[in-house]
Amino acid sequence: MQTKITLSLVLTALSYTSMLQAAESVALDTVVVDESAESNMEATVAPDTLAGVQSYSEAGIKTFSAQANTSALKGINMSPSVSFNSVDAFGSNESSFHDPMRIRGKNQSGPGGVLTVEGLPLNSNPGGGKTIYDMENFAYVDLYKGYMPVDKSLGFSNLIGKVDLIIDRPKNSFAVQLSQMAGSDNAARTFMRVDTGKMGDVSAFGSFSYTQGDKWKGDGDLERYNGMLGFAYTPNDRFKSELYVIMNKDTHNNYYQMTYEEASDLDTYYDKDYGKDATKAAYADYNKQKFEDTAVMANIEYAFAEGSKVSFKPYYLHDKGEYWFDTAPSNPANTAVKHWQIDHDLFGGVAQYEQKILEALRLKLGYWMHWQQPPGPPTDQELYDVSSGTPVYTKTAIQAETDYHEFNSPFIEFSGENSGFSYVAGLRYLNFRLAGIDNYKNGSIDPLSSVDAKIYREWLPSLYLAYAPQENLHFYTDYTRSYGYDVNLFPFYVSNQKQGQNFAAKGISLQQLWDKQQPELSDNFDLGMTYNTGGITLNPNLFFTRVTGKQASLYDAEYDVVYPTNNADAMSYGFELTASGAATSYLDFMVSGSYNRYYYTEDLQTGATKTASIKGNQIPDAPKYMANAAVTYHEGGWQLTPSLRYYSERYGDVDNTQKISGATLVDIDGSYTYKKLWAFKEATFRVTMTNLFNRQYISSIITPDNALAANTTKTSYQAGAPFGVYAGIALKF
Repeated sequence: MQTKITLSLVLTALSYTSMLQAAESVALDTVVVDESAESNMEATVAPDTLAGVQSYSEAGIKTFSAQANTSALKGINMSPSVSFNSVDAFGSNESSFHDPMRIRGKNQSGPGGVLTVEGLPLNSNPGGGKTIYDMENFAYVDLYKGYMPVDKSLGFSNLIGKVDLIIDRPKNSFAVQLSQMAGSDNAARTFMRVDTGKMGDVSAFGSFSYTQGDKWKGDGDLERYNGMLGFAYTPNDRFKSELYVIMNKDTHNNYYQMTYEEASDLDTYYDKDYGKDATKAAYADYNKQKFEDTAVMANIEYAFAEGSKVSFKPYYLHDKGEYWFDTAPSNPANTAVKHWQIDHDLFGGVAQYEQKILEALRLKLGYWMHWQQPPGPPTDQELYDVSSGTPVYTKTAIQAETDYHEFNSPFIEFSGENSGFSYVAGLRYLNFRLAGIDNYKNGSIDPLSSVDAKIYREWLPSLYLAYAPQENLHFYTDYTRSYGYDVNLFPFYVSNQKQGQNFAAKGISLQQLWDKQQPELSDNFDLGMTYNTGGITLNPNLFFTRVTGKQASLYDAEYDVVYPTNNADAMSYGFELTASGAATSYLDFMVSGSYNRYYYTEDLQTGATKTASIKGNQIPDAPKYMANAAVTYHEGGWQLTPSLRYYSERYGDVDNTQKISGATLVDIDGSYTYKKLWAFKEATFRVTMTNLFNRQYISSIITPDNALAANTTKTSYQAGAPFGVYAGIALKF
């Protein structure tokens, strides 16, 4: 069948990587892909055109996710206003649970990851669930930055948008894929996938990968095993059932976190990392993480008639592992390390009914159920002293028991098109139960630091409108309300119960502060157009966001204390422009730029007589200016793509005193593909060079948005990887 996949200009831009060789464009921002062999459960009654959605296909992912192919976020980094600055080539190393991903300046709040799979929130953060997916097993990736349909915005948080992975389903014919990569710092990756083809009404695939590599500085390495199984049962055109299972094991050492002084002198400190002295917390083997994850998802569909379908998608994720980290990385004499143990589950399901009533009226009804155990907040942390050369237990930092965070969320959506007009109008009701906490002190429950469960209820509307006065011109506008919730209050209270704010001495319980908390809400607006002329497509886009209930450490006059609370307001606005297309029959290009202002709209009261004058300052780690460019030369089997990414200066504090210089990074990807080489259906040889000019730069700024210069321990910095070369071969049978 023919399935319509919505695209925006970035997909069009990436077409120069040959990702759409089997595609036929039928509208400016819509591509029809022939999926007669592998049907796509995502689009049957869905609207045809959503200009705010950006899609990256398999070839685009290969080109722009560089060498490792284990991180979906590296593959979308060429999108305007998207900033993902991984500290290494794999996209998997991060400090503790920090996720260095920002969309339009905003970062994710709480234990809610930005990734989804087929719209399902199969993601663990903190924990090991962020890089459990081999990208070879996904047909394309959808990026939602502002507008989000009601069934694509699920999860603990959707504050900044969603990155949705669409599975490359079991193929109808027997097929084998093999690939091998090797490169800088002993990097190596082996991947294999075997598709059985149709066996009666059943088809299946299985894949396995092994990834390894040394850190590019200091001691330590990465080792990752991954396996995935997929099964499809399609006895007729009306019924389909699918099951997918993923198992992942990841162990790696983290990179050193710099102070601002060190980050300001990269000539001296660029190569500084955790060391070899086992009597100090800065020892490499005391700063690591290890996780094992199992993910299961299914899809059951039944079509009553053409344009009418019911579906159910259950899912489950188990995440077990640990972080070890230096409690004071800025203090070289520190001997205290923290051991954070994680063992949690999340599970749920989405039931959905779709009905095409008229071309101008389609109906979608659904219900999302979700349960998720903490962490978020942490529940099991211990302190160790390493002055003897081995970790010796000191005390328990946090020992708590919780139940599940619970979500129940019905939704409805109407969509259609007529006479050049198209629309999608959705409404989702969120019933969110934040888990209660029983915190233990000396073996018994501490009533001061324990809290009851709390319920939040929110209406989440969304609206998309488009008009095409002519075939090559589309105007669109959209609105979505998104949500998030930070869970920092509990660990902050525990660590300050008898020191700092001294809540216990003042007789202030966590429940009193807990009752004041509210979710963070973001109202997101877009206004844009797409215009195609002579094979070149232009996509200007204006965006505006109003944020309420943003977290900051604020003074509470009622209790005369300062603590993190969702009670501040912020705003962002900006502009994005993308131009792309075919300059000649063998030369394609894409260039994009964005401007983003993101700031608190008020000063922060940080004490009874103290105010932080930060109104209007750019929020940390949010560059105002970003630009991307790429050109692809393709002739015969040859393809060469140099690409450039630029981001302007950023700050490590909301005072805007800790300035980090901008950077321009250049990568180059080259490949040659043989068709029908010996016994192979296809053989591709690829060489990728990253950070071509060996630029020293800061990749990740680890900081909350309200970090003040007066509290410099809140911000740390990580250097980006130097020049790297990676070569690989991919074979298809």
